[in-house]
Amino acid sequence: MATATKGLDGLVEESTYVFKATVTQLSASNEPGVRPGPGLIVAHVDEAFRASPSVGVSGLRGRDVTIQLSGGAPALGDKLLVFANEWLYGVQIALREVAHHEATAQAEKEVEKVVERLPIRHLEARLDGAVLVVDGEVESIGPSPVPDGFSLRSPNYKLAVVRVVSILKGKCGERVNVLFPTNPAPPWRTAPRLKEHQNAVFILRHETALKAPPQFLTALDPGDVHSRDALSKIKSLLKP
Repeated sequence: MATATKGLDGLVEESTYVFKATVTQLSASNEPGVRPGPGLIVAHVDEAFRASPSVGVSGLRGRDVTIQLSGGAPALGDKLLVFANEWLYGVQIALREVAHHEATAQAEKEVEKVVERLPIRHLEARLDGAVLVVDGEVESIGPSPVPDGFSLRSPNYKLAVVRVVSILKGKCGERVNVLFPTNPAPPWRTAPRLKEHQNAVFILRHETALKAPPQFLTALDPGDVHSRDALSKIKSLLKP
């Protein structure tokens, strides 16, 4: 049975789908858009630990999915811990495997712990890469002064002017210009949508998609805007 050489932390972070499954068919596919053949299996998801937002953990649990293997083929009836990414979501779900492990009670516990830590690890990464972190209030929302291009994949920015209450990282004046996408299509689908009078902690970076001037910062990731309830946690994670 193929096993991963990477640590579980790396596998979980690399995979949008992490689940325990039983192999039910070999060289097979239950998704009409994927032709059955070598290197493919169908497996029943016994337990789900992580899934894409479009499917969700509860939507993945109990389903039969098609998996394109990354290594050696398991045997019929094998129970696996699968780390994978979405390949095709049609009538059924087809996934491309990153790796798989034998499903043991110990491995399941370790995966559960890693998945539980993901939000904190993600927040740490966003804080590390930020040029500015502030506690503030959105004073106004208006059109973006940065030319957008108006393509299907353009961010369609709007401009939020944020009044700074306190600075947690970096330097700035009393107000900060924050560009945020309004395009509902990928890759902007999950970006925060700021609102007037919103009080939050903002984790900000320089804008890179349109090469905007440095006085315009961005909040692009779901983890870039937090309620003030998270202020103490964010302060504790910021490195001196």
